Amino acid sequence: MFKELYRVVRERIYIGDENFEVGNRRYEPISLFGILTCILGCKELIFGDYGSGKTSSSERIVSLIYGLPLEFVQSTTIHSHPEQTEEKIKATLDLGELEKGKEVVRWKTRVFSPALIIDEINRLPVGKQNMILNEVDRNIWSYRGETIVFEFPKAIFATVNFADLGTNEIIPPLLDRFDIALETSRVHPLRRRIIRRGIDDSFLRDPRRSEIVLSYVSENSETKNHKNVVKYLFEVSDEFKDVLEDRLKSMGYNVQIPRSYEFKNIRREIERIEVEDDVELFLDFVGEEVRCQFGRKDFSRCDGCHYVNYICSDISHISHRAEISLIRYAKALAWIEEDVVRIKHVISILPYILWHRADLNFKKIEEVREEEKNCSDELYALKDVVSRALKNWIEHRSYQIRAYSCIAREDFEGLEKIAEKFNHPFFKRLIDHD
Repeated sequence: MFKELYRVVRERIYIGDENFEVGNRRYEPISLFGILTCILGCKELIFGDYGSGKTSSSERIVSLIYGLPLEFVQSTTIHSHPEQTEEKIKATLDLGELEKGKEVVRWKTRVFSPALIIDEINRLPVGKQNMILNEVDRNIWSYRGETIVFEFPKAIFATVNFADLGTNEIIPPLLDRFDIALETSRVHPLRRRIIRRGIDDSFLRDPRRSEIVLSYVSENSETKNHKNVVKYLFEVSDEFKDVLEDRLKSMGYNVQIPRSYEFKNIRREIERIEVEDDVELFLDFVGEEVRCQFGRKDFSRCDGCHYVNYICSDISHISHRAEISLIRYAKALAWIEEDVVRIKHVISILPYILWHRADLNFKKIEEVREEEKNCSDELYALKDVVSRALKNWIEHRSYQIRAYSCIAREDFEGLEKIAEKFNHPFFKRLIDHD
C-alpha cells in the first residue's frame, strides 16, 4: 500500500530530490512525511522559499490520502496575515438568528475537515498565534462558549517562508506542538522540466462534488450537527477514493488508498512496532547529556565549561513532546520497512524533530555556515550534533549497560565508581536519582 502511494506522490504531486536517508535507503522527505503525517494524524511544518511548492504539495497530499476533492481542501486552507481573526479562522455568529436575539455559532468548514493547512503561519502576529494553540495541540475548537471535541486526530500542515519583511517569529509553545519540520528540497535539473510544464493535479479535482460537499457542511455547521458532518465527510472521502483509484489506474498506478475505517487499524499497527533496546539506551543517554548542569541554558556560559564537549553546548533541550514525536515517526519508518525501530531510524529522523524546537548555539551555526550543504544551516548543524551524540553514546554504551546492571543488583558502590570515572551528566544523574 505505502510504496505505491509514495510512488504517486513522488511522481505526480511533489518533485524533489531524495535526500532523506535511512540506512542505505533514500526518500524524498516532503512526499514521505506528507503521507506519514496524514496516516498518523500528526502536525508538520514545511520551511522553504516562496513558490517552492510548500502549500500546493500539502493540499495535494491531503486530497489524495484523505480522498477529498482538491477544491474542497483548498477552500479550507488558512491564509495567514496580520488581519486574520478568530472569526475568519474558526466560526461566526449566524446573523439571521442574531437579529432574532439568538446566538447561534456557525463553524467554518475547515473545522470539520480531517486535515488542516495553514499557509505562511509565520505571517500571523505573535499575539494571534496564541488563538490556535489549543486547536493545533488537541483538536478542540472553542468559540463564544461553544466547544467541539473531535475524536479523530487532525493532521496539520503549516508552511513557513524564510524570513522576510512580512514574517514574524513563531512562538516556542506553538513550534513545540508541531511534531516534525521539513524543508522543500532542491530539484534535479531534469526534474525541473516537469515543474516548468506545470504539475497536473486534475486527477484530484472534482468541482461539482466539491460544491455539493461545501454546501452540505455550510448548511449543517452548527455545533449540535458536528458528528453528522464528520460522518458525511468520511462517507464522501471513501466514495471519492474509488474515483481516485480508477483515475490513477488509467495512469498506470495500481494504488490502494486506505479508507477512513482503516486509518485507526494502521495507527494501531504502527503503535505495536517494537523499539529495540539500543534505541531506549541512546535516548536515555542523550536526554541527560543535552541538559545544562548549571540551571537554565545560557550558551554564553559554555566557554571553558567542563561539559563543553557534550551536546548541551550546542542545543538547548529536548522537550517531552519531541520525544513522543520521535517515537511516532520512527515507528512509522520501521512500519514501512517491516522492521523494529532501530538506531538508524532514530538518527535519521531526530534532526527533523528537533531543529524547529530547540535553540541552537549561534557558534554551532557559524561553525557549519561555510560548508557546502543541501539544507539550511540550522538543520545541517542539528544533523552534526546528532552524529556527535551518537558517537558519545557508542563510547559509553557498555558502561551504561553496566551502570543499569549495578542498579538492578543494588550495587551502588559500583555505580558510583562508574560515575566518578566518566563524570558524565548521565551517570551523575543515576547517582542523584538513587
